[in-house]
Amino acid sequence: MAGPEKNLIFNGYFDIKRTDAEFPLGWVRLNGDEGTTVAWTDGYFDIINRRTVKIGNTTYTASVTGIEQDQQYLIEAQPGVIWELSAWMRTANEGAPVRLIAIFMDENRQYHSERQLKFTSTTRLERYSGLVAAPSGARWLRVACGVHDTPDTLPSVLWVAWMVFRKLGDL
Repeated sequence: MAGPEKNLIFNGYFDIKRTDAEFPLGWVRLNGDEGTTVAWTDGYFDIINRRTVKIGNTTYTASVTGIEQDQQYLIEAQPGVIWELSAWMRTANEGAPVRLIAIFMDENRQYHSERQLKFTSTTRLERYSGLVAAPSGARWLRVACGVHDTPDTLPSVLWVAWMVFRKLGDL
């Protein structure tokens, strides 16, 4: 297996601002309703002094609420490759169900399938990470992260410091 490669997520560190909004370039809101807020804010974490994405949710429980890569910044899915998807995140509530998601698309850039990596969060900034491989027929992918609340975990707040998607090697 070859060594780790660079981060393939465009603006995965949320450094570049969109010209049309106060939000990181290459990212859009994932799901939610009128009780959901997604904002790009000054760093919340004591150990870093950088912009982060803050996802607030008071009502939505149908699916994951968070952020995903804009369709314009897809990553080529290579069959037979092992990828690592990771993010540095924290929540306001201990035990909130957080997700990292690899969303696979076919040759025509239409939805093919997805792989959700499920974690139980802490109130400390931590690295969440897992391995994914492209399924047969997938040609492109984009990544997402968020919180999948239940009525018991509302209201919730998730801060995302950055996301990384890198090739680890061949299967």
